[in-house]
Amino acid sequence: MAAFKYRKVVDEIMTAIEQGQLTGKLMSVRTFAKQRQLGISTIMQAYHELERLGWVVAKPKRGYFVVSRVNAKPPNYGRQINRVLAGLTLDRAVQYSFNDDDILPLSCTAPSTVIDPELLLNQLHKKALAKRPYKLWMQDPIEGVAAFRQAICQHLLRSQQVFNYEQVLITNGRQEGLMLALIAAKALQQPIAVESPMSFYFQTMLKQFNADVVEIPMQADYQDELALLSSAYESQSFTTYLVNPNFADPTGRVLSNSEKLQLIEWAEKHHVTLIEYDRGELYFGSERPVTIASLVCEQSSCRVICIVDFYDTISPTISLGYLLCINSFDECQFAKQTVAEEPSILLQHMVQEMMDSGRYHKHLTALRSQIQQNYSATMALLRPHLATITATPFYLSQPSGGPCIWFQLPADLTSQALWYKVIDNKLSIAPGAMFTLDSRYDNYFRITYALPWNEEMENGIGLLGQIIAEYVQQ
Repeated sequence: MAAFKYRKVVDEIMTAIEQGQLTGKLMSVRTFAKQRQLGISTIMQAYHELERLGWVVAKPKRGYFVVSRVNAKPPNYGRQINRVLAGLTLDRAVQYSFNDDDILPLSCTAPSTVIDPELLLNQLHKKALAKRPYKLWMQDPIEGVAAFRQAICQHLLRSQQVFNYEQVLITNGRQEGLMLALIAAKALQQPIAVESPMSFYFQTMLKQFNADVVEIPMQADYQDELALLSSAYESQSFTTYLVNPNFADPTGRVLSNSEKLQLIEWAEKHHVTLIEYDRGELYFGSERPVTIASLVCEQSSCRVICIVDFYDTISPTISLGYLLCINSFDECQFAKQTVAEEPSILLQHMVQEMMDSGRYHKHLTALRSQIQQNYSATMALLRPHLATITATPFYLSQPSGGPCIWFQLPADLTSQALWYKVIDNKLSIAPGAMFTLDSRYDNYFRITYALPWNEEMENGIGLLGQIIAEYVQQ
């Protein structure tokens, strides 16, 4: 119980520092212990852990002080709205580095890999076989196994998200999910708006479709972002907007419920279908950020298609996901019936059993805990190097969930040049150009901390911090 108390104190102080609520000197150990009605040894253990992780520094006879943070002010992505014809121009060297065994792939995100679910999946597979998943069906359930769809609704209810199983459509994962959503929204015959920087997942799929894309730069004030969206709509109307509202790739941004409701209101007014990719399960705090789809009221005509899959939460080997279809189920079902293959019945039974038995909830709790530990360890390794950087602007995101950190270099530096320095050291980062369809974000890059934590990861992140600091300070 004491260990739990000390860990809770550590998490609370780290959160306060990240959010800018705690700076300068910490309370003395005795004062803090008295205020919180905890033992002095518990607070001492928490302060020592914070010092070990690089969040605070102990100064003899003076106490503990918060380590100066790298600039956490969100970057300005500009207000220029670009319309781009997506083509296959992404630097293939970056993509090849994803699968090079000699390179530590800090450029890619696979958060489900931080814990090994093989034993659990083998047990679920064996149990699912008893349900005869390969028996002959005279008519396959196009929308997915009904009991699995109901289990998904029950799981979402844990975070106060209410859905009917008739709004759930099972897919073969997020790539198929986006394809079905775009077809259902009839988006491929006209311009598609997308927030920018955009998810690499969005970018690669839009390139494959050679889509006509309108990039809407993120703004610090969401009212300004909606104004840009309106301006883009008036200049070149579109019927679909792609958004990554929870732990956006690559920025880590989370839209508040108020901002999500404002977007719903805007989309309904302009008759625009919202396609969201949800990563809300990867939160660090006590509350899961909800989907846009869950906030659409029953009387609203707003069309939302929410893409969810189990790549991020169970395993990259699980090609299974689902769509939450608000005022759009029939169109999505028809698209699935005409262009997609039926999802594995066996996988549906496996994940259904995982949800019904409570093991999915337990698995997610362990997954989130490990990802957060990875983030803390990553920052502890990076912070001593980044603290030496005096050039401005230099920014890195302060994620409250998700698998990645987003960096901004000073304007005269490029992440592609940094990529070559990093790759020479058998590491890989994701240059900012991977999150747009034009030439912007050249002085940005993304790394992940959500990979299996081992000695290679620890050494690689420490080396990356050294390379970044040397490159910026040159």
